[in-house]
Amino acid sequence: MSVKALLFGSIGVIAETSDIQRRAYNQALAEAGLDWQWDEAHYRDLLNAPGGRARLRSLAKQTDTSLTDDDINTIHARKTEFACSEIVSRGVGLRPGVAALIQSALMRDIAVALVTTTYRENIDAIATAAGSELPLDRFAGVFTVTDADKPKPAPDIYAVALSGLQVGPDAAIALEDSAASVAAAKAAGVYTIAVPGEFTRGQDFSAADRVLESVRGFDLPQ
Repeated sequence: MSVKALLFGSIGVIAETSDIQRRAYNQALAEAGLDWQWDEAHYRDLLNAPGGRARLRSLAKQTDTSLTDDDINTIHARKTEFACSEIVSRGVGLRPGVAALIQSALMRDIAVALVTTTYRENIDAIATAAGSELPLDRFAGVFTVTDADKPKPAPDIYAVALSGLQVGPDAAIALEDSAASVAAAKAAGVYTIAVPGEFTRGQDFSAADRVLESVRGFDLPQ
């Protein structure tokens, strides 16, 4: 396999921020006067379906809670503010092996890209915290939720990224941390390695081509 592109498919592959996101949601929900307080077990279940706004809409329906789209957008925006602030203030680092893998790919002139359906604010916060270990200015592309018509597990964001990078799916490797995101990459025809995070390790990754605990020591095919 001749690799021309290394696609980091989720911010969770790059940095472990799930618990920060969980606590940020709790802050935003409390601020909005809602008594939904998500513990770790509940948040793990919620992560089986991607999309924070979609999860909020689903929970509002399940609990017969009246939330307008504006309410949901406000809660989600405040969650993002709280989470990004903590990511930067704590100086959250990259997951083991990520910085070395990025450098290895760049040195070999392999295009490195982010292919995620999160928001740019989350990416920028991680990049600020990581500093030179996450050189976004050297990435071939940073594709986010605003670039795709449908979020993962739909393959839309991968189709956009592959087209933008001018790389065929058979020349790319994707790294993903959740089962739904693995499904998106596989639906796009990309060889996919699952690197589960702290809150997604219990998911079913049988669709992945390979499962790694971390990318430490992982070598891209020559």
